[in-house]
Parts: sequence; structure tokens; C-alpha cells
Amino acid sequence: MSSLIKIDRYFGRKAQPLRNVPVLAPSIIAVTAGVKQLQWQGEALTFNRHNWLLAAENQPLTFINEPSQEQFQSIQISFKSLPSAVILEKLSATDLASQALLTPPSIAVDGKLNFALSQLIAMAEQPLTNAAQQYYLDGFYQQLFEAGGLSHLFAHSQLSLRQKVSRYLAIDPASNHSIENTCGRFAMSQATFMRHLSKEGTSFKELLAEVRMLNAISIMQTAHAQNEKPLTQLELAVRCGYQSESRFSQRFKAQFGISVKQYGQTIV
Repeated sequence: MSSLIKIDRYFGRKAQPLRNVPVLAPSIIAVTAGVKQLQWQGEALTFNRHNWLLAAENQPLTFINEPSQEQFQSIQISFKSLPSAVILEKLSATDLASQALLTPPSIAVDGKLNFALSQLIAMAEQPLTNAAQQYYLDGFYQQLFEAGGLSHLFAHSQLSLRQKVSRYLAIDPASNHSIENTCGRFAMSQATFMRHLSKEGTSFKELLAEVRMLNAISIMQTAHAQNEKPLTQLELAVRCGYQSESRFSQRFKAQFGISVKQYGQTIV
């Protein structure tokens, strides 16, 4: 069995300015302490405990996490499974998916949404079958649909190749992934594989780097949450699949606009 959602928790003691943070699967980001200032189509949107950020797949985010009373905390729920056909049909009938691109990716949170989210988080802690998990997911999707937020997450009725590949790479980001082996995993020729990813605005090399950079942030956050000694930059590089510390640090800075050291200093 595998979980149909992925839960990541983020913490900061100092402001965390990050740019071009990739969203590899439709996600909800709920801020529980402090605020997140998001740059969206030339506007600055503020997220706190009273609203959620609805992040569609393949939508890079540029933001600043700002602590309040010496801390910032948020939780990100990434969805690996689509809504049921019944819910997707309802969504298609409303024709809201195309309009979602023009409206801010924010939804005010009420008691019903908070309850639905708490049930979803509790579900993730249980060894449920995929079929059972899907029932919980569809309950959450239905609640989000009724609140007018589901269209921000799902503009397509099937998983993209980008999402399938990123999910596969994220199982073991440090592995020596090659495009040849990955093409075989998805039963595609290299030319077809590259063409499909290009249509989705990415490449294998770029997608692998994004998965590894997100893994670097996750490793640093997990180490802090578990009160572990922070990894050296070289140790972090190796755990993310890089043999060169300098190459890893350059890629991290190019991706997020902040160095590994600078990001680490915002957590402790």
C-alpha cells in the first residue's frame, strides 16, 4: 500500500524568501503560525491561519515565510490521486477550471474545511488500503468543491507525465537515475518521453533537479523537527544524489534564490 497524499511540515525562525519553488502535485498549503507572502500575477497575497493556498501542479511559487512570535509553521498536503469520476464530472460541468487561472489561489477556511482536513491528516497516519483512502479523499474533495476551491487544484482529468515521473523519482531522489532507465519504467522511447515532458514545460534533467532540491529542504526540515544535528553541506548533497558539494549548492541557489547555508540559518 502507498499513501495517496504526502504531508510535509515546514518551520522557520527567520524570514524565508524562496523563489520558483516547484509544485510537483496539486497541493494545499495551510499556515498555522506566522504568514506567507506570495507573489501572484504582480500582486502580493497574504496567507495565515484563516486561508489556504491552493497550489496547482506545475505552478512554481515565489514567497516569503514570515515568523510571528519567533516562528513560522505550515503544512503542505500534496495529492497523488485524482477525485472520483463523479466529482470530476461536477467540476467539468461548472467550467470553473479555466476561470481558476484568473482568480487568486486562496480560499477562506471555515469549520467544515478544517474538519475535513483534520480527517485527511488522520487518515494518512493509518495503514489503509488505497480504496479506503480514496473514500476519505473524495469526501475532502467534495467539501472543497462545495467551498469553490477544487477547481484551483485539478484542471485535468488525468495525472500528467510530469507528476508520474516526479512521484517515481521522489521515492529515492539520491538514486543514480538516468533518462534511459526512467523511460523504460514508463514503457516509452526516449524521444517520446522527452517530447511529452517538453509539452508539459519541463525536461527529465530539470524535473530530477527539482525533486532533489525539494528533498534537500525536506531533509533540513525533518532534521530540525527531530532535534537532530544539522547535516554538513556535503552530507546533504550526497543524500540528494550529488557527489559534488559545489554543484549541489549552485543548483540550490539557482533554484530558490537563497543559499543552502542561508536557508539552514532560517530554521535554527
